[in-house]
Amino acid sequence: MKRKKLTLLAITIAQSLLAQLNHETVYSTFDNLPLAKTDTFDNGVSGHKGFTHYGRLFANTYNDIWSSWSGWALSNMTDNVTQGFTNQYSAISGHGVSHTPNYMVSTGDGAYIKLDVASPIRGAYFNNTTYAYYDMKNGSGFSKKFGGDSGNDPDFLRLIIRSYLAGKLIDTTVFYLADYRFQDNSKDYIIKDWTFVEFNNDLPKDAVVDSISFHYQGSDMGSFGLNTPKYFCMDDFNGSVELSNYNSPFFTMPMDTFYNGRDMAGGIQAGPYHFANKFNSMWESWSGWSYSTMQDDSTPGFENQFSCIDGSSHFYVAGGAQNEIRTVYLGEDSNTFSTNNEDLIFSVNNSTYAYLDMLNGSSFSKKFGGKDGTDPDYFRLLIRFMNSKNELIRQDTVYLADYRFENSADDYILKDFAVIYDAKDFSIDFHKMVFKLESSDNGMWGMNTPAFFCLDIGIRIMGNISVPKEDAGILIFPNPVHNELYISTKTNIQTVTLFGIDGKQIAEAKNIITSKNTSVNTHNLTPGIYFVRVQSEKGIATKKFIKQ
Repeated sequence: MKRKKLTLLAITIAQSLLAQLNHETVYSTFDNLPLAKTDTFDNGVSGHKGFTHYGRLFANTYNDIWSSWSGWALSNMTDNVTQGFTNQYSAISGHGVSHTPNYMVSTGDGAYIKLDVASPIRGAYFNNTTYAYYDMKNGSGFSKKFGGDSGNDPDFLRLIIRSYLAGKLIDTTVFYLADYRFQDNSKDYIIKDWTFVEFNNDLPKDAVVDSISFHYQGSDMGSFGLNTPKYFCMDDFNGSVELSNYNSPFFTMPMDTFYNGRDMAGGIQAGPYHFANKFNSMWESWSGWSYSTMQDDSTPGFENQFSCIDGSSHFYVAGGAQNEIRTVYLGEDSNTFSTNNEDLIFSVNNSTYAYLDMLNGSSFSKKFGGKDGTDPDYFRLLIRFMNSKNELIRQDTVYLADYRFENSADDYILKDFAVIYDAKDFSIDFHKMVFKLESSDNGMWGMNTPAFFCLDIGIRIMGNISVPKEDAGILIFPNPVHNELYISTKTNIQTVTLFGIDGKQIAEAKNIITSKNTSVNTHNLTPGIYFVRVQSEKGIATKKFIKQ
C-alpha cells in the first residue's frame, strides 16, 4: 500500500529539557562515601586529608599530637539528645537530609571545599550539631545560654560562606545558625532542621566557582575568641529546593548501553527526583539505581542484569533488596512528590535476569513452582510512600511473580509493566517512595531470587496516558528513529500530533490524512524522548519514541 508522507514544516523545536547523564547537577549526598558501621564517624585520624566526592574535596586536617581535627568529618551519628563536646559529630536532627544516613560535620574557621573543575554551585543544606545546639539553648561551662536569663540578649551565631574563582571573591552569603536579635522573643530561633542555603542569592544565576570557605561570627565572645562551639552540619551539597528548575525525569543515552554509577556521582538527579546509587570500584559492583537502554530479553544470568524482560528501550534498574526515590526537601512539614508533576506515571516490571531465573531456575535460585509446579513461590515488591518525617502514609504491594494459586494455570511471572503510581489518583502528598523486595526463595545470605526490577516513567498527554505497553492497532517504527518515523494503523488516520517530554505540543497535522499509513519527518528534532499521538477512526493512542 502506498504511504502518504507527512512533512511537518515550520516547526520550532524547543530546546531539549531532558536531564542528561553528563550529570549537569550532582548532589553530594555523601551516602556513597564509606563509613565502617552505623552510628560512627570519620574525622581524618587515618591521615587521608579530606573526602573527595565527584571532583569536590572537603578538606580535613587531623592533629596527631592533640587528637584534634578541623575542616570536615563524615558522620552518620544519630544522637540528638546527649549534650556536650563528646557528641560533636551528631546533627541535631539525628540524620541527614530526608533521613539519609551520611552527612558532613565541620568545625573551625576556614573550612573549605575545593573543586577540581570550576562549576556552577547552587547551595547546600545546613543544620546545627547536637553539641552546638544545646550549648546555645542551655548554656555550658564554656558558652552562654542564648538570650540570657531574661531571653532578651541579642545573641546570634552566623556562618559566612565565601565563594571564589581563581582566587577572586565572587560572592558572600550569610546564614544564621541561631538568631535571638528580634524584639519579639517568640521569633528567636536555633536551627534544628535541615535548611537550604543558596550560596549566590544576590546573583541572577548560580556562580561558577572553584572553592568555597566557611567562617563563623557570633555574639558570645571571650578572650580566646568565640565561646559558642564553632560547628555545623552540611548535606546535599549543590542541591536545590526549586522544583521549577526541573522538567523531566528522563534521560537520553545511546541504545544498548547502561549507567551504573561507575563515575561515583552517588546517584542520578533526574527532574526533581533523586535515585541514589553506590558503586564499589574494588568489586566492580553497584547497588541502588542504574539507567539502561539494554534490550536483551532472552539471555539468562547475571551478565544481563541491565535488561528488561519486555524489551523496553529506556528505564531505570533497581539493584538490591531495598531502594528509594526522594524529591527535594522543604522541611519536615512539606511533602512535594505528588505535586511535582500531576502527569507522571510510575510502572514496574521484571528484569530479564530475575525473570529467567524464576522461570527456569539457576545455580543460585530455584525454578518457581518447583519441579511439579505446585510450590507456592512469590517475588513481590512492597512500595512504601513516606512523608518528610519518614513516617509511613501508604503501602502497596505488587507481585512480580506469584505461584501461590490453587490452580497452577493462574501462576505468573510479570512480563509487562504494571502501574504503581499515577499522580492523578493520589489525594495525598508524600516525600519519597521506598521499594523493598521479598521472595519465597531465601538462603543463608538472604534472597536467592535476583534482587532486581525495572522502573519506567510514563507521562500523561492531553488526557491520554503513555505507558510502556503497545496500543492495539497502532504501530510506529523504527524506534529509536533518526530521520523518519513511520506510522501504521488499522483504520484511516485523522490527526498526528508530536509532543516533547515536557508535554508541550511541538507540531500537529489535522484532517489531511486519509491513509492507514503515514510518516513524520524527525530530522530536525533534538535527540531525546518524544511522544506521538495518533487519532484514527478507531480512537486515540499515544506512543513514546526516541530520537537519536
